[in-house]
Order: sequence, then C-alpha cells, then structure tokens
Amino acid sequence: MGNNNFLSPKLFKAIKSLWILLLIFVIIDFAGNYFYPEKDNTLSKVLDFLSYALTCVFFLWYFLINRRWKSVLIILPFLVVLFFFMKEIRNLVDYYVPFEETINSDTLRKWTYLIMQFVAAFVVSKRYLAEEEMSIKQPLLKVFLLNLGLFVLYNTDLGLIEKLIGSASYDSKSTEFIVNLIYYTLSSIKSVAYLGAFLFLTACLTQRESFYTFSQHALQTASRYFGPAVLIVISCIIFSFGGLLESAFTLEMDFFGKELTLVGWLNTIVLVLFFVICTRFTGQLIKERSLSKQKYYGAVGASVWVPVINIISLLMIRFDDKIKFLAPSNAEKAKKIHLVIISLLVVFQFRNGLMEKKMDDILMCVIYIAAFWMVAYIKKFTWIFPVVLGIVVTVIKVYPFYNGVYAQEFIFKEYVLDLMKHTFSIALVLTVIVFYGIYYIAYQALNTKK
Repeated sequence: MGNNNFLSPKLFKAIKSLWILLLIFVIIDFAGNYFYPEKDNTLSKVLDFLSYALTCVFFLWYFLINRRWKSVLIILPFLVVLFFFMKEIRNLVDYYVPFEETINSDTLRKWTYLIMQFVAAFVVSKRYLAEEEMSIKQPLLKVFLLNLGLFVLYNTDLGLIEKLIGSASYDSKSTEFIVNLIYYTLSSIKSVAYLGAFLFLTACLTQRESFYTFSQHALQTASRYFGPAVLIVISCIIFSFGGLLESAFTLEMDFFGKELTLVGWLNTIVLVLFFVICTRFTGQLIKERSLSKQKYYGAVGASVWVPVINIISLLMIRFDDKIKFLAPSNAEKAKKIHLVIISLLVVFQFRNGLMEKKMDDILMCVIYIAAFWMVAYIKKFTWIFPVVLGIVVTVIKVYPFYNGVYAQEFIFKEYVLDLMKHTFSIALVLTVIVFYGIYYIAYQALNTKK
C-alpha cells in the first residue's frame, strides 16, 4: 500500500495503520467487558482505566501514529477530563449549580457532557488544522463539525445486536465466550471503520471535495486501494443502517421527533448524514470502477451493503478481471439478467409471507422489485424516488385491511389519523433515508447511463 497524492502523508499513515488499532480494540474491548467483575474491585478499576485509555487512543490515533507529540500533549488533558473524570464533573456541577427550578438533574448532566464534548472536539479540530494545510473557507467550522460527528458516532452502540446478545441465554460458557467475542469484534470494527471514514473525509476537506458528489480523483484513490476502502465504507453503511433501523422502530409513532432529546436529535442527524455520505460514496465508487474497468456490476454491486451476501459481492468486484460474468458483451441484456437475479432474491426474502398469502408481504415484494427495475432505467436518481417509495410503503403498512387495527369496523377518520401519525413521524423520514441509500447504490450499479 504505497502513498498517493490525494491523502496527505500523515492521513495516509494513520489510515494504513488502522489494522493495529483494530487489533488493540478487539483485545481490550473484549477483555474489558467479558472479564469485568460483578463487584467493584482492583480488576474493575484497571479495566475501566484501560477502557478510558483506549478511547483516548482512538481520538489521538492520527497524532500518535505520526508522532505529533505536541498535539498529543495539548489534546490529552481534554480527553482525560471527558472520559476519565466525567462522572465526577457531572456530580460537581449537579451539586453546585443552582438551577433546580428551571432544569432537572438529568438534563443538567447531559448538557455538562455535551459542553465538555464540544470543547474536546474543538481542541482536536484546532490540532488537525495545525497539522494539515487546509486552504478552504471556514476550515475550523468544517473540521469541528466533522470531529463532532466522530465523537457522536463513537458513542453509538450496535443497537439491535447488543439487545439480542444482552437478552440471550447460553447453554455453555464456550458459546457465551464465542458470541461475546464476535460482538466485541463487531463493535471494534465499527469504531475503527468510523475513524477510517473520518480520516478520508478529512482528506476530502483538504482537497476541497464535496461530501455529496466525490471527484474522480477521490474515487480513483479509493478504487486503487479497493480492499481497505470497501471494508471501511461498507462497515460504516451496515452499522449506520443498523442505527437508523433501530431508531425507526423506536420512533415509529413519534410526531416530528417530540420524543427525541437534544442528544437523540444529534445522534439521529449525524447517523443520517453519515449514512447518506457513505452510500453515495459507495455508489459512485462502484460506478467509477465499472467505467474505468469496463465492467457491469449490476446485482453484484447493488448487494454490496447486504451482510454476508456482500462477502461474495465484494470478492467478485475485487477480482472482476477473472470473472466473465461482470464483463458482458451486451450490457442492456446483462441488466435484465441481473434484475431477474435481484427479483428472485427479493422473492426469497418474502418467501414465508408469499407462501402464507399475506397481502402486505405480497405488495411489499412487488413494490421492492418494481423499485429495482425502475432505478435500473431512470435517467436521474433524485430524492423524489425514495420519498414516494417511503410514502407508498407507509400507506400499505397502515392500511387497515392488513394490520387488523380495524378488524371490527373500518372508520375512515381513524384510518386517516393513523396514516397522518405515521406520515409525520421520524420513522418515515428514516425510512426514506434508508431507501435513498439502498436504491442509490442500486442505481449506480444497475443503470448503464454514464
């Protein structure tokens, strides 16, 4: 993995060495959680220290790996305060600040953490600007927002996976050990992938790149290091997708985000923006690689975000020179074959509902298949497509004849109110975002328009 002129030498070195950080994360994160004692003792204090230290290493990785000791010494005190002494600071503020009548203790503690996090992100941003030359407008603001996003993403969990493991019962200690090892490995991959994406986006800022439409230079750099690039970006897509999915389930009937706190809003906004950036980058990378290598990825490219299946998809793209299926003589004919494959996969996904003749599953299957065929032939992909798709799916989801809400009597007024609740809920917004990302990748992979 040699150097290039898109990433600065320092950013390149930091990204190149992320595998070391991943190894450190897996070992310490797993040991620090799996072997954590039930009662507080010396071991628990040591493991807590290692966990906090690991977090500091995460945010200092760029500076540590490049031996920028001055920056390390400037940033470290703020990270130590944020991660080592946050509990004590919260207690101190809660005890001495006389705001009991206007703000409750829980809110005060959250605001204290947010302020300290903002300060730490600001200091880290200043040091990035000192190390990287950025001739852009408002560089501090842009780097600060990028760093703040990284702080927010780092604090997100694995959502549904974490709940599943936490509520599971195990037949043996070995099974529990393996499951927990897998979980903390995934958690470590998530953190390191987010850092990798952050470092690449920092390079994009330096190069005056748009986070929405990436230049050929950026995409060719990623294509040159296709293996590490897709491992990072696909991991980011999967984990941010999981976060959005959990939020969609949790906030299904939340009108305009009334149930969201400030922290909840911040987490949701960052996840949404990050998911859109990553999916757009992935779609554009697939398109750029297909054009430069004169390949047609089709269903293979459209499925790169799907866990397990994407292992095969990414390997096929990585070794596309050896796979004739990806180099058809007639791209339009190949497109139809790829669309048939996708249609069969969607049918397989809904097989149980189709066999039981569930009307909602039948409709969902037809709609999703039709959506893939549409993106394969439309001239331009815009936000209108996922918005319409999201609304259609919502209407079907709420429709009384399928969900049994009005099993006794169909009352139009109540149906309209239910529909409005879903339509103006955060869940619909997140559904639209997810549809946008999924079908944007499919559009870039399936559509033969250059």
